Amino acid sequence: MYGHPKHVCSFSYMFFFVSVFLSRPAQNEQSTGQGGDRDAGQDWGTTNTDHDRDRNRDKDRRTQEKRGDKALPLSLNTSLRDVKSCNDIPLESRNLPLQRILMTKEKQEELKELLQDLQSGEFDDPNEESDSDSSEGEEYDGEGLFWPEDKADVCENDSYISVRKKMVSKHNHNLTNILSENSKLCQQFQRKQSSRHYMSMLVQRKNLPAWQERENILDLLDQSQVLVVSGMTGCGKTTQIPQFILDASLRGPAGQVANIVCTQPRRISAISVAQRVAQERAESLGNSVGYQIRLESVKTSATRLLYCTTGVLLRRLEGDADLKGVTHVIVDEVHERTEESDFLLLVLKDLIVQRPDMKIILMSATLNAELFSEYFSNCPTIHIPGQTFPVDQFFLEDAIAETRYVYVIEGSSLYKRKHNSSRIYGPGYKGGPRNAMDYVFDDSESFDKTNFVKDSIPDQDLCLQELFIRYSDVSAPVLKTIAAMDLDKINMDLVERLLEWIVEGNHKYPPGAVLVFMPGMAEIRMLYERLQANTTLNHKGSSRCVVYPLHSSLSNEEQKAIFSRPPDGVTKIIISTNIAETSITIDDVVYVIDSGKMKEKTYDASKCMESLEDSWVSRANAMQRKGRAGRVASGVCFHLFTSHCFKHQLAEQQLPEIQRVPLEQLCLRIKILDLFAEKTLESVFSQIIEPPDLESLEAASQQLQDLGALTADEKLTPLGYHLASLPVDVRIGKLMLFGSMFRCLDPALTIAASLASKSPFVSPWNKREEANMKKRAFAVGNSDHLTLLQAYKGWCSAAKKGTRAAYVYCRENFLSSRVLQEIASLKRQFAELLSDIGFCREGLRARAIERASTHGTDGVLKATGPEANLNSENISLMSAMLCAALYPNVIQRWRVEEAAQTNASYVYYKTRLYESPFLVYLEKVKTRRVFIRDCSMTSVFPLLLFGGSQINVELHNGEFVLSLDDGWIKFAAPSYQVAALVKELRWELDELLEDKIRNPNIDLCPRESRIIQMIVHLITTQ
Repeated sequence: MYGHPKHVCSFSYMFFFVSVFLSRPAQNEQSTGQGGDRDAGQDWGTTNTDHDRDRNRDKDRRTQEKRGDKALPLSLNTSLRDVKSCNDIPLESRNLPLQRILMTKEKQEELKELLQDLQSGEFDDPNEESDSDSSEGEEYDGEGLFWPEDKADVCENDSYISVRKKMVSKHNHNLTNILSENSKLCQQFQRKQSSRHYMSMLVQRKNLPAWQERENILDLLDQSQVLVVSGMTGCGKTTQIPQFILDASLRGPAGQVANIVCTQPRRISAISVAQRVAQERAESLGNSVGYQIRLESVKTSATRLLYCTTGVLLRRLEGDADLKGVTHVIVDEVHERTEESDFLLLVLKDLIVQRPDMKIILMSATLNAELFSEYFSNCPTIHIPGQTFPVDQFFLEDAIAETRYVYVIEGSSLYKRKHNSSRIYGPGYKGGPRNAMDYVFDDSESFDKTNFVKDSIPDQDLCLQELFIRYSDVSAPVLKTIAAMDLDKINMDLVERLLEWIVEGNHKYPPGAVLVFMPGMAEIRMLYERLQANTTLNHKGSSRCVVYPLHSSLSNEEQKAIFSRPPDGVTKIIISTNIAETSITIDDVVYVIDSGKMKEKTYDASKCMESLEDSWVSRANAMQRKGRAGRVASGVCFHLFTSHCFKHQLAEQQLPEIQRVPLEQLCLRIKILDLFAEKTLESVFSQIIEPPDLESLEAASQQLQDLGALTADEKLTPLGYHLASLPVDVRIGKLMLFGSMFRCLDPALTIAASLASKSPFVSPWNKREEANMKKRAFAVGNSDHLTLLQAYKGWCSAAKKGTRAAYVYCRENFLSSRVLQEIASLKRQFAELLSDIGFCREGLRARAIERASTHGTDGVLKATGPEANLNSENISLMSAMLCAALYPNVIQRWRVEEAAQTNASYVYYKTRLYESPFLVYLEKVKTRRVFIRDCSMTSVFPLLLFGGSQINVELHNGEFVLSLDDGWIKFAAPSYQVAALVKELRWELDELLEDKIRNPNIDLCPRESRIIQMIVHLITTQ
């Protein structure tokens, strides 16, 4: 909820004070969600079951016991001693102006009447029995609150057992059918041995380096349960090793045919590899070879080699803990060290103890097999050499020498090193700071002589004399240039000179495409614009090159253009992020220019803030980039860092992702797996191959407790169980549950799906302002989320008129049709997930929803039913749901000088007028400044009713003040009655939410219906 930039919201001209704190654990679990849709025609208030009556009795009992001194009485004659007095509000935001709660006399009376009716038992069943002995069989929690014993273990609840059965049932296997399919596959395999197409593909396969290790790999697998395979890109390990295993099993009896799952870190890899392997096997995709990614799968009951994303296998493990029927699990690209792949290794390490018959193969493109071998008890390893053409590797000193860049540095250069200490000028220098060029070209400067420079000192910190010692074989002009350059910056002048040198062709290397690696979009744009204005590359109107940007936000059409071959005499230049390191291969690349930088996400657990900053690549990254130049012919790679930096300064590998990201979702995933359910989070994380630090884990655990997903002793609450069952960020999951509860399910699912995918808004560089104007035309409710909703609804309306109309709508409004279709597919999948856990109409299936959908709709509104969407057009309520889901991610605008900012894609980033100073957001990221992403304005009542775990009332200088949690957000009430009414309504809502989370399939009773109606009314008319 990582970078990927999606709808980055920002106020370019305004800074914000960021008040983002984790609320302390509630005494009553903060819960969310509701029981979704029932049969058509049922009323909100219809409930006649014995369970409902027991539930109401239990609630009334808890009401009397919980309130005690904690609840505010409704009598206006109550003594003010019940209200805490505070003359000095002790919180960081004490200087913030208090926001006032506005409530008309009519609303006050209406709310007072409702609450008095609730307390008097107005909605109770008159036939209920006395509950005078109801305290028997309960536990005392030490705070004057009683809880029924059956709440101690959430897994005892029938609804959770039902969910788990549904998950398991998806992976049941019919042994008879499997043997029958295996027999057919064995026969087909024997027949295809004489197929001309199969034989021709087999010849190509035998030319791959992996084929030479075929027998060794199979022998090692016979002897060991785990095997680590390393091999450079192009050796054939991903396509061939699974086939070696499958083919060997197809030559034996039907009962021993392998069932292989091979994970890939990216969707595009899973699809493309499966397609290639099916082609090599002379069969259609979906027969013995298939793939499965989120929202899409091509497989049948005959599929015995499945390529899937890592996340797909982890979701399967939640319902099929033993991976029944799977004989081999292959984890590819383990060197990338993603959060999911490291966690999968932990799960497999435990699983192979229970499944001694299952084989594990780990495959890496780098030579770090020892790390993985040691993790699996020193299992055997094997290395496969790569099949790439020779690539000449050059570094910064070589690039400067080849381009003669030494002669073009000017005093005004942006890339000049800052000289402000005697350390830079060299030992013995006594003068003050001087001009860099004077320093570089003054050969008469006297230095103390030395003959050794520590390898640990970066080139950036060396004076010219020390550079001469370190690079004794490099010419003086080149070293003088290095001494003058700021080596921490990407020198765009030098990149241009290199591209000119390549295009002009005054060298021994053949013509070919150039791949330039840049860290992010800003650098790609800067170089792109410079190349368009370069007179050497675009002489007298005739372009000698064609330039393409390459990044994850490109449409399919834009990506296809990158693979096209340019006309003779024209050089193709691709400027890319690190997506081109592994995910995309461009065959005609001969030259690589490696800036040496990449965008890397880090996470500060103490501030709950992610940072996206430029960092140096690792040596493994650098070698991957170099390998891009040698796929089909000899190549050249220029690294824009020195050879000494490569050998001594770069890290061997990038820091594992699990040490750089928030851990909330992974904590929930751990707790829902049977393998780890009874273990502490710390004990589980300590077993990961390179575990995250304890501070990050503690912060994640506390965050989940604040969200009401975990108990203090790290047990899943009912809310936590439901959130863990949803494959999304916990806040997105919470939005879906609240949407179900408050009868605005369809828009909640739309927003949730949009946040879980890429932004549908596209912004071409040459039409950026026009695209922004179109986006602002969708703006509603001071909200990025509701703006997305409006754009999506417009697309659905256009699609009803036909495919052409939908295409025109997307083109005119700068929207990606592909992303909108993905959002629609995600919505259907989310509806199925909610159905499985009881939060909307039972039995919904994504494919069935799609088949039943009419032209131009996603089918979710119709499938979930009208009752689940009674409030779907209520914009104010949707804003409140966003507040409920995203809290405590709240900022308050108050002073222009403060530090948090949003980006220009926030639809209201230029506005100076705000109905409320509060914004909720999905995530906070630090680049050069602190930005918040995916913002929505929120107001007083949503914060009071859905924010934090409790409301406190204080008397401050004669004014009643309501505060959330520890007082970090405060509101002024016009009277004691308003303060009392709000706090009592919040208490009733918390009780209702807790009950609905525990029993999602149970209808709202009349009491709960009245509470919901009042809250919707308050929010809508505020």
